[in-house]
Amino acid sequence: MLVPRADKEGLNIVLKKGNIEAAKTEVIVNTVSEDLLLHKGAISKAIFSAAGPKLQQLVHSQKTSGSPGEIVVTDGCKLKSKQVFHVIASSWDKGQGAAEKTLAGIFQDCLDLAEKTRLSSITFPAVGTGNLGFPKNLVATLMLDKFLEFSSQRQSNNLKKIAVVLYPGDAETIQIFTDEFKKRFPSATGLSTTVLAPADSSQSTSKFSKVVSSSGKHETKLGNVTIQVETGDITKETTDVIVNSSDDSFTLKSGVSKDILDAAGVAVLEECQYLGSQPNPGIIMTVPGNLKCKKILHLVVQSDIHSSVKEALQMCVKKSYTSISFPALGTDQGGVQAKQVADSMLDAVIDVFSQNTSSSLTLIRIVIFQQQMLKDFYSSMQERNVIAPKDKSGFWSNFSHKHIVTPFLKLFGSESADNKQENKVSDIKTVKVDPAVFHICGASQAKVDAAKKKINDLISDEQFSTEIADNDILNLSSADCQNIINIQMKMGVSIKNQITNGQVSVIIEGLSKDVLRANQEITNMLKKVRQEQELKKKLELAATVAEWQYQQHGLSYQSFDQMTNYELEHALERATPTLKVTIHGSDYTVQMPKGPATDSKGTILQIRRIDKIQGDDVPNLWDAMPAGKTCHAVPILAASSEYTEVVNLFKATCNQTVTKIERIQNPGLWKGLQIKKQEMEQRNNHQNNEKRLFHGTSENTVPIINERGFNRSYAGKNAAYYGNGSYFAVKADYSAQDTYSKPNANGEKFMYVCRVLTGDYTLGQQNMVAPPSKGGSGVHMYDSVVDDMTNPKMFVVFHDTQAYPEYLITFK
Repeated sequence: MLVPRADKEGLNIVLKKGNIEAAKTEVIVNTVSEDLLLHKGAISKAIFSAAGPKLQQLVHSQKTSGSPGEIVVTDGCKLKSKQVFHVIASSWDKGQGAAEKTLAGIFQDCLDLAEKTRLSSITFPAVGTGNLGFPKNLVATLMLDKFLEFSSQRQSNNLKKIAVVLYPGDAETIQIFTDEFKKRFPSATGLSTTVLAPADSSQSTSKFSKVVSSSGKHETKLGNVTIQVETGDITKETTDVIVNSSDDSFTLKSGVSKDILDAAGVAVLEECQYLGSQPNPGIIMTVPGNLKCKKILHLVVQSDIHSSVKEALQMCVKKSYTSISFPALGTDQGGVQAKQVADSMLDAVIDVFSQNTSSSLTLIRIVIFQQQMLKDFYSSMQERNVIAPKDKSGFWSNFSHKHIVTPFLKLFGSESADNKQENKVSDIKTVKVDPAVFHICGASQAKVDAAKKKINDLISDEQFSTEIADNDILNLSSADCQNIINIQMKMGVSIKNQITNGQVSVIIEGLSKDVLRANQEITNMLKKVRQEQELKKKLELAATVAEWQYQQHGLSYQSFDQMTNYELEHALERATPTLKVTIHGSDYTVQMPKGPATDSKGTILQIRRIDKIQGDDVPNLWDAMPAGKTCHAVPILAASSEYTEVVNLFKATCNQTVTKIERIQNPGLWKGLQIKKQEMEQRNNHQNNEKRLFHGTSENTVPIINERGFNRSYAGKNAAYYGNGSYFAVKADYSAQDTYSKPNANGEKFMYVCRVLTGDYTLGQQNMVAPPSKGGSGVHMYDSVVDDMTNPKMFVVFHDTQAYPEYLITFK
């Protein structure tokens, strides 16, 4: 029973079918063995394949002992999740030892760690129900026990969503978890129905064409991809790639794998032995040996056939192969039912090619050696030929349990509004290009095939794809988006947008010359948008500092438009004697700084400037600002308490000699910081948003920072390992390094003590141009990023108004 407590935000608990490597929560949980090798186990292998080889490197770099119960935290690399919690669980000991307690501790520790590191969402697989051998009902019970215990006892409410993702092909696990959830929440509505919806929404929209059958062969199409199922000998195939289902060492000598290795010859076996002895993700490619293909793709196929087929197809797409032949994976040594294998393999085809509509891979063959299996594959193809109606009623469509913490459980339902926002990058529409059709006639089938292959090779050679990563895509106007549609139609390219971990990008695909032209046009478009955004910021900053007004004879004062206001303020800063402005369509010359303004007919208007930065808007200890100056560097007396305070901050970690400290007085920048701080406090619902941090710089940059603040456009000048923003160190000794505080000719170095609005932060990544979103939403984003969540040494901000150069320290 839950302990009553005020949890106004609530906790969402979501149960659904799917592939965990595709989860969009901020962190996903992976199960690894004690040797920390990610290519073992279906879940770990799927995550490793999607994330890329860097994930294994990150795990090994942690140098953990690999003891059961440990959690290794890494970046998500290429996953849609920002982080991965790699948990080390024991095998099931039949209740004789500590395995159950260790597993329960893992669930608790993952939730506590997510809460502590301010993550808003987490996805669990059915941990322990695979190779580790835990009873599935026990795992379901432990999970819910810990979820509800965590919800009732936590002291903060950063974590908003817990998802449990179950593999679509594992009907037994789905049923057990479904039953346990229903039993735990008896007050939920609609308990009489347990109809399961499709595993993936793509399956209801991406379907096969009519199945055409002949003796021993069935054929269908999905877009440009032809899928053939046929009885035969896979070693006789002439496709680009032949798939071999193997073991961990890639030397399995039984069943179809034995046939393939025997037919391929010794060279293939030796390459398999070598590659199998090296770290690998459970999938390798070798030479064809004596076979008639270009490559043999060797797969370690375990219980997750769906993911194995997806891996193979994605590798072939990436390497631009045009055709592939599979055996009926798992029906040989795996003992899996043919219908289940057919469903998993064909669903994997739909998953991959509903996302890759213009892929080079156009032929997928499934070669079956047992005639009786053909009917199971035919049945599965037919099922995917008809669009099944979506079941909008039943238990899972409205299953919710209203309790003190209002957990909301949903299986296979629609995504939340936040997740929908993630895909709403901008109004860029991808235009479908009409395909060119070739009719090939020849003296023989072999010559026609050769001509077809030559044409495909020429097309593949010319195909090109490029990505533009730039968060200013969010600022494109409707006219810009229409222009991108026109570019697609005019140049024959495909342009689509996406957002991953807060990074927005567009992907351009087509012939290389057309892609390069489209890339240049979009780059110029974004450059214009960036300039407009920079100007907008300048206008807003000027408006926070002052308001310029004019007065016609006998009328009250009226404010200038924002652009003219900026031009007048800029002219004042530069001490420009006169400035031409336009008022009601007439040109006037303003005598700076106090007017009047006169036109060519001698009409005179009075001019005044209202200073919007009042005395109480800047710190009390500031000196008076010199007339007409927007920035003033004030030397601090060494005997003052102000000097002592700054020196102590510096000396806490850095023993170098301080020669001078200056207070930087810039009312415009200070006002901008205060406005941003107030907005951040309202949005984050707390006041712990500001830190005093250090920033080293060179002497020639000092006047620019004093006048304009920190400009993230210079990101990467020294280092940008955690994003393209402005970097600030927690300790002075870090910023004191020569890399950052470069000595001048006299050996003097320069460092700022800064007020930085760090707000809510998360782990940074290279090439980030903005903080990632919270909880999968493209709207609510973190305020900054760090190098290490448990012990940050540096913070990175991406908005220039988030940092103020409070003091400049000169030291040696």
